[in-house]
Amino acid sequence: MGQAWYEYRIDYALFTIVFLVGHSSILSRVRRAMPPPSTTHPESSTSPEAIGSGLHTKLSFCILVLLLVGGFIAVETADRVQRSRMRQQVFGIAPTYAAELQQLGHANIDEQTSPDDPLYLGMIEAQKRWLSVNPQVADIYTMRRIGESDLATRPLPEPENNDGHPYKIIVDSETDYSGDGKIEGVRESRTEIGEIFYDRSVEQIEQAFRGATTFGNQPSVDRWGVWVSAYAPIFDANGNIEGLVGVDFPARNYIRSIVVTRFGAMGIVAALITLFLGAVTSIGMLKAGIVAQQRNHALLQDQRDLATQAAAQARQAAVIKNQFLANMSHEIRTPMHGILGTAELMNRSSLDEQQRHYMHMIQTSAKGLLTVLNDILDFSKVDSGQMTLESVPFELKDLLSQTMHAVANLKNDEVDLQFQPPIGVPEIIVGDPTRLRQVLINLVGNALKFTEQGRVIVTVENETQDATTLDTSDSKGSRIAFTITDTGIGMTKQQQSKIFEAFTQGDSSTTRRFGGTGLGLSISSQLVELMGGRLQVSSVPNEGSSFRFDIPLQTTNGVASHEIAKTQPLETSAKAFGQCDQPRELLLVEDGVINRTVAETMLRARGHRVTSVSNATDAMEQLRLHSFDLVLMDVQMPGIDGLTATQIIRNDLPSPANDVPIVALTAHAMREDRQRCMDAGMNECLTKPYPPEVLFETIESFESHTDDQDDLVSPAQPIEKTPSTNVDDSLAEPLNREVILHNVGGDLQVLAMLVQTITDELPPQMQRLRQAIEVGDSTQIARAAHTLKGTASAIGATRAQEIADRLETFPSWETSEEKASYFFNNQMKALVSAFDLAQTELKKFLRSSSGREHPGNETL
Repeated sequence: MGQAWYEYRIDYALFTIVFLVGHSSILSRVRRAMPPPSTTHPESSTSPEAIGSGLHTKLSFCILVLLLVGGFIAVETADRVQRSRMRQQVFGIAPTYAAELQQLGHANIDEQTSPDDPLYLGMIEAQKRWLSVNPQVADIYTMRRIGESDLATRPLPEPENNDGHPYKIIVDSETDYSGDGKIEGVRESRTEIGEIFYDRSVEQIEQAFRGATTFGNQPSVDRWGVWVSAYAPIFDANGNIEGLVGVDFPARNYIRSIVVTRFGAMGIVAALITLFLGAVTSIGMLKAGIVAQQRNHALLQDQRDLATQAAAQARQAAVIKNQFLANMSHEIRTPMHGILGTAELMNRSSLDEQQRHYMHMIQTSAKGLLTVLNDILDFSKVDSGQMTLESVPFELKDLLSQTMHAVANLKNDEVDLQFQPPIGVPEIIVGDPTRLRQVLINLVGNALKFTEQGRVIVTVENETQDATTLDTSDSKGSRIAFTITDTGIGMTKQQQSKIFEAFTQGDSSTTRRFGGTGLGLSISSQLVELMGGRLQVSSVPNEGSSFRFDIPLQTTNGVASHEIAKTQPLETSAKAFGQCDQPRELLLVEDGVINRTVAETMLRARGHRVTSVSNATDAMEQLRLHSFDLVLMDVQMPGIDGLTATQIIRNDLPSPANDVPIVALTAHAMREDRQRCMDAGMNECLTKPYPPEVLFETIESFESHTDDQDDLVSPAQPIEKTPSTNVDDSLAEPLNREVILHNVGGDLQVLAMLVQTITDELPPQMQRLRQAIEVGDSTQIARAAHTLKGTASAIGATRAQEIADRLETFPSWETSEEKASYFFNNQMKALVSAFDLAQTELKKFLRSSSGREHPGNETL
C-alpha cells in the first residue's frame, strides 16, 4: 500500500489554494466597490492613491502567507503530537503481551507443536483475553524469521498483492474482525503454526528483532486486512530474542484519528485566516465608503442644517403647544367656572319649570364644553408621555356605583342599563380609581350614546376565578376583566380598525349625528395600556358592539379604612347646600368678579363667614389684621400671583398668619401646575370648575377630621355608638329617607340600580358575617360588620347600621367566650330583621315617590 494521501500533505495544499483564491476574490470585490472620481463634487473626491490603492495588496498578501505558513506548522505539530500519543499507548501494550507470552513458554512452541498442546492453547486463551479487554486492538500474534532450515524444507508461497518480507506465524488465535460475535471464514479462524505471511513493515520488524519496541506509522496490507502495527521482542531463557509479538490496529481508525486531528487544526487556522480576510474586506469597504461619504458631504451638510432647523422648530412648537394648552385651559376654565357656578346658584333658587329647563340646558352645554376641554388636555398628556397613574387602594364597588350614577342620565327610556355585580373580585383593589372611572364612564357613555333601544350590559369578573388566590395579597396571576356590551348601531371591520385613533369616529355621518371629539376611545385605550392592559372591540353592524379590557389585579391586606381612597361623586342633584357643622372664618382671594361672587355666595349659603379680596396685597393685609381658619387663593392674578403670595405668607408674615392653611383655586389643569402649588407651600389645590361639594369637603376637612365611611355612595350622618346588647332597636328608624335621597342625589332611577346591586351583594355579605360568628373569629366579624354597615348606610337603613356598628366595635377580648357568642348571635338575628324591614320600607318609598312600579322594585 502506498503512502496515504495526507502523508503527501495534499490536504494542506488544497487548503492553501482555497484561501489564496479567496484573497484574490476579495481584493477584486473591493476594487469594484471603490467609486470612480466624482464630477459633481470634485472637492469631495479622494483619489485611490490617497486612500491606499489596492488596499496595500502586498502587505495583505504577505500577512496571508505568514498565516498559512504558521498554520502549516501548527497542523504538522498537531499531527506529530497525535501520532506520538497513539504510539505511547501502543508501547504500553505490546511489551506487556510479550512479557506474559515469554513467561508462558513461547520459546517452546514450534512447527512440531500439536494444536492440542496445553501450552499452545494457554497462549491462545491469553490472546483472546487481551483482545476482549482491549477493543481498540484488532489482532495479537507472534512471529519469527524464516530460517535456512525452513527454506530448505519448504518453498515460500507466492505473495498476494504484497511486496513485503516473508515471516512465519507462531501463535495467532481466532479473531472476530467483523464484530458480529462469530468466528467464521479463513480470515477469522486460528492460523496454523508456522504459516508464512508477508509484511511490509520490514524496518520496524527488524528493529524489534534487534530488541526495540517499534510502531509502524504506515498502514500495511496482508491477507487479514490493512493495519498499523506495533512490535515487541520475546526473549528465551538465555536472553536471546526468539520471536516478536505483533499488535495490529485497524488502519482506518488510525488514519481517521490523524485526519481528524489535522482537519481540526486546519479549522482553527481557517477561522483565523477568515477573520483576517473579513478585516481586509471591512477595511476595504470602509475606505470605499469614505469616498462616498466625502462625496455626499455637501448634501449631508445641507440636510443637517435643515434637520437642525426642523428640530428647533419642533421643540418650539412643543413649547408653544404646551403653553397654548395651559393658557387655553385657564382662559376657558375661568369663565366656565363662573357660568357653572352661577347656573348652580340659579338652579337652587326659586324658578318656574321653563326657567329651570333653560338653566338645565346651560349646565348641560357648559359641561359638554368642559368635557371637550378635558379630553384635549388628557390627550395632550398621554401623547407627550406626561400622564402618570396613582397606585392607591380603593373600593371597586364604590367606583362602579359612582360610574353607573354618572352615566344614568345619558340613556333614554327604551334602553335598559344593566350592571352585573363583580364576580370573584376583592372588595378592595389597588390602582388609579380616577383614571379607571374615566375609562368606564367613557365606554359606558359611548355605548348609551350609540344605542337607541335595547340594552347596555356592564360586567366585571376575575379571569382566574380562583377564590383562594383572591384571599391573599399576592394576585400577580389574576386580572380584572371589564366588558361593556350594547345593542347599538355596531361597526364594520374597517371602522373597528381605526376606532382607537385620535379624532376618529365611525364615519362622517356618525360625527354629524352624534357629535364628539373622537378622543374618548383613543384616551381610554392609552390609559388602559398604562394600567397594564389592552382595550379591544368586537362589533357587528346593526347588532351592537362589545368593548373589553383587562388590567392586572392588585390587592392589599390589612388596609385601614382611612387609607382607602374614596371615589367622590361626580355630581349631585340635591336642592340645598346644607349647613356645615362648624362655620369657618375664610379669606377668599379671587380677582375675577364673577368667580368671586359665585364662591362667596356658595360658602355663605353653607354657613361659613367669608372675607373676599381681589388681589394678593389686600389678602396679606387682611392676614396681618385678622385671624382666619383658611385661605382660598386664586393662582393667576395681576400683580402678585397666588404662588408668590403664598411664599410671602409662609416666609414673611408673623405667626399664626404664616401657618394658615391655603387652598389653591386655579384653572390650570396640568399635573405640574398642582405640583407647583404644593411646592409654593399650599396645602391643597382645586381645579376650576369644581363642584360645590368638593369645595365644601376640602374646606371643612381642615377643621374636623372624620374617619372615612366604607359606604357604597357617600357617608350618611354620623351615628353615636351606644354599647348595648339589646336586640330591640325600636327607637331607630328602619329607613331614613333623607339619607337615601342624599346618597343618590334625589334620582330614583339611580336608587333602583343601587338597590339592585345591594340586593345581589347583601346575601353573601350576611353569609360572611354568619360564618365568622360560627367560628368565633372577632377580626373577621368586625370586617364583615364594617362592610354591612356601609351597605346599610348606602340605602339609609339606620337601624341596621347601628346594629352593624355594635358588631364591629364590640370588645370581645374583654368578654367571656360564652357572652360574646350570645351577643353576636342575638345581634345577627336583629341585623337580619333590620335589613328585611328596611328593604320593605324602601319598596314602599319607591312606589309612593314614583307613582308607579319603579324598575328594579321587583328585586326587593
